[in-house]
Amino acid sequence: SSGINAEWPLRPGVSVKYKNAMKRTIFYHALLGVALLVTAVQCGLNTLTSWQVMWFLGIPGCIFGFRGIVKNNITMITIYQILLASLSVPAVVWGVCATFGVAPHYPVYYLLGLEKPKMLMMPASTKVIYFLGGTTFMSHICSLVAINKLTEAWNVTSRKSKRQ
Repeated sequence: SSGINAEWPLRPGVSVKYKNAMKRTIFYHALLGVALLVTAVQCGLNTLTSWQVMWFLGIPGCIFGFRGIVKNNITMITIYQILLASLSVPAVVWGVCATFGVAPHYPVYYLLGLEKPKMLMMPASTKVIYFLGGTTFMSHICSLVAINKLTEAWNVTSRKSKRQ
């Protein structure tokens, strides 16, 4: 009697709610990516660690995610989800674990045969890394949840429109 079809497990407006959540997390991801790029260009690419490069490679996914939201395109959202889950989330976990000392950093200069930098591109305080790592990790998890909810809402809506 609430006016919602039994096949519709989500309340009206869910798409807008999760689209807005995704826009915020994509913006955060892109903002950190730009900051990392600018800092790497200023300090030199040889100051990066492998997990930073791995995380940075997931940044183009933000374009797919944002375009998927704007165009209501599940394919683009799925590409973003795959890049986020396969590159960004593991890179953040690796970075935090490396900062804790339970995983190696693998500096890029060593892997690419570049000149050894005076110091790696890491904040002086590990608390900054823990804060950025924690907020970035949670942002990525929120994005993945929003993607699942959004695609579920779009799939239900498309099934309903096909039946009518």
